[in-house]
Amino acid sequence: MNGLQRIKTVLAGEWPDRRPVMLHNFMMAAREGGISMHTFRTSPEALAKAFIQSVEKYGYDGIMMDVDTATLADAAGVPVAYPEDEPAIVRGRRLASLAEVADLEPVNVAGCERVQVWLEGVRLLRQVIGDEIYIRGNCDQAPFTLAAMMRGMEDFLMELMDPQAEERVMRLLDHAFETGAAFLRLMATAGAHMLSNGDSTGGASLISPRLHRRFAHPYEKRMAEVAHELGLPWALHVCGNANPILADLVGTGADALDLDYKTDARKAHDALAGRTVFIGNLDPSNVVARGTASEVEKAARDLIAIFSDSPRFILNAGCAIPADTPPENIRAMIRAAAA
Repeated sequence: MNGLQRIKTVLAGEWPDRRPVMLHNFMMAAREGGISMHTFRTSPEALAKAFIQSVEKYGYDGIMMDVDTATLADAAGVPVAYPEDEPAIVRGRRLASLAEVADLEPVNVAGCERVQVWLEGVRLLRQVIGDEIYIRGNCDQAPFTLAAMMRGMEDFLMELMDPQAEERVMRLLDHAFETGAAFLRLMATAGAHMLSNGDSTGGASLISPRLHRRFAHPYEKRMAEVAHELGLPWALHVCGNANPILADLVGTGADALDLDYKTDARKAHDALAGRTVFIGNLDPSNVVARGTASEVEKAARDLIAIFSDSPRFILNAGCAIPADTPPENIRAMIRAAAA
């Protein structure tokens, strides 16, 4: 099997010839490709070349097309900073108050130059390695997190608790959903094999399970439905400890859940069993980047052992792999998956 076949097999709930590896390694790919994050986010040719070189170097199965967590926010009018050699980051808010939600116009996602870099990068990857390597087209932030970026995190979280603000909160979430859904449709057209989103602030480490079920979960579910209407599987990444909401995340209809290292893999195994693919969830910093190769390999083997009775497993770090991760540590992950 090649990487594309291996991951498709896992998503179908069948056993591959070995455990597949899908890396969230865009920062490392850029660093090893000798390009700055500025070049990575502005040149689709350089972006695609960096990922191709990384796959050729390490021999993993799936590319996660990702650039930063601020592209949709940028498209939606949120102030964003662009460090030369760091991922872009939100540096302000789009809405000074929820009252401004009434004046929001639909976002022209296709007209965003930075979105087009992601899309052209996927097109180039499909042309060169799309028959061999699985391409997961990440589509930046899910609606809850995008809405929080637009309003400002602190104010948004406070307004979730105010019944009088709920109507406007829901209108903002609807706006964020339409923005995110547009990106899904564009990414599908670009040729990604899978679509995905991150709901980095929608997990139980930041909001209660009750608030997740009221404000984040319905929109995660709608994103899954859009992807399925497009004929593609959908993956959801949630930061932090997702233990209290594992059943809810499965209930979104996601084909795969990409979970942070703070989530108990054994609990995830039980919650996802027979229904959803688990992607993850090695500690990206303390283990993958800072551990020894033998420590990385042992952690990967221990994680794989938890899912020994299930084919629905893809090895990855629990979040983005740091740029300065030693190459031997990535090779240790590959060895563990191949064992």
